[in-house]
Amino acid sequence: MFFPTSLALPIFVSILPVQIETAVTMKLSGLFILLFIVLTSCVKQAPQLPANKGTQFDSTAMALVQVNERLIEAEDSLLNKYVSKSDSNFVKHKTGFWYKLNHQVTGTKPKANVNCSVNYSVYTLGGDFLFNKDEEIIIGKKQIITGIEEALLMMHPGEKATLIVPWYLAYGVKGNLKEVGPYTSIVLFLNYYK
Repeated sequence: MFFPTSLALPIFVSILPVQIETAVTMKLSGLFILLFIVLTSCVKQAPQLPANKGTQFDSTAMALVQVNERLIEAEDSLLNKYVSKSDSNFVKHKTGFWYKLNHQVTGTKPKANVNCSVNYSVYTLGGDFLFNKDEEIIIGKKQIITGIEEALLMMHPGEKATLIVPWYLAYGVKGNLKEVGPYTSIVLFLNYYK
């Protein structure tokens, strides 16, 4: 169809404001959508539980705990028999090792983060010599086996003690890979000389 140019101009002029209004409306709508996306994407999501940390009961871990508890009970029973046959002056510490003070002095007991100088000789329960060591340690820093550190906390500088330490407070399941084998309880002659 052919429209004369004089008719097309008024139609074009009347359509132009509608097109401009529609374009502005679309731009504003796009800006609002963009603003909505930006604001909702900035919301911090709640942390998720790691995939390997389920809330289910771990039967393997529980079985290992039970095995270790039985091993510890058996070792404690063995050490009770050993102590009853060897010397009645040994006292059992609350953590599980046995001790006897051979030389007592008065003074202040060490606290955490205190430097200590110690010498100790290590033997098997059968009396076989394993090694002798001089060490400078800081109490509470786990620089020495648990049995010795716990004993030092109840001793005064200058005292000497004999300890019977179960494997779980000594060198544990692995041993120390040089002198003490795995699951080996030990006898220690400890000299705490500051």
